[in-house]
Amino acid sequence: MIETHSPSYDTIQTALTQLTGLADRADLPALVERAPIILSDDFFAAAQAAAADPAAAILRERLQWLTELRQQAERDVPAAVQAVLAATTIEELRQVADQWPLTLTDAFVEAIEHLAQQFADAGQLEIADRLRQRLVGLAQLRIYRETWTETPQGKAIFAFLNAEDDAAALSVFHTHRDLLDHPEAQRTLDDVLRGGNPESQQRLERRRALLRYLRGEEQPQ
Repeated sequence: MIETHSPSYDTIQTALTQLTGLADRADLPALVERAPIILSDDFFAAAQAAAADPAAAILRERLQWLTELRQQAERDVPAAVQAVLAATTIEELRQVADQWPLTLTDAFVEAIEHLAQQFADAGQLEIADRLRQRLVGLAQLRIYRETWTETPQGKAIFAFLNAEDDAAALSVFHTHRDLLDHPEAQRTLDDVLRGGNPESQQRLERRRALLRYLRGEEQPQ
């Protein structure tokens, strides 16, 4: 069985800050791709508690966005299960997680475990084994993403992506130049942007191009 765990206080607070800092509703799916914890019940409960503060008007608006996204995620579960089952490599599984961030949540893991047991009880052991193998891959992806967002480089890239405008992104770059001005940061950013939501992809692509320009890899457009 894949163990699930409750996120730490610091992890939840970081995610709350990231959610509140979103400039546009279209950026929420990309945020969820980078920080799947945002779809978790623990995070949602913490966000609801924080939003009760009369001064938290911005968070309440973002929480409404998140509520609607969670409702959509629930409707996407059958398609996500089929996609997970069809994935045959860790790369294909990563693409599934990019398209359906809900696959990296505790609730989805528990649903897959329950489904695998149902198949096993019905004598369909091959399907049950395939589902359990996919759970191992999803756990690996989840650990990587949750760990990455807490690293100094992950936080710097996240701040660069979510800066209000190019001037703010430039300021982030100069502040964290030691973390952003090298090929590893560019490769990480390229990986983060794969499979982004179409509505936010154009803005994210501009940030990727800006980082390449600041690192001297591209000419300004």
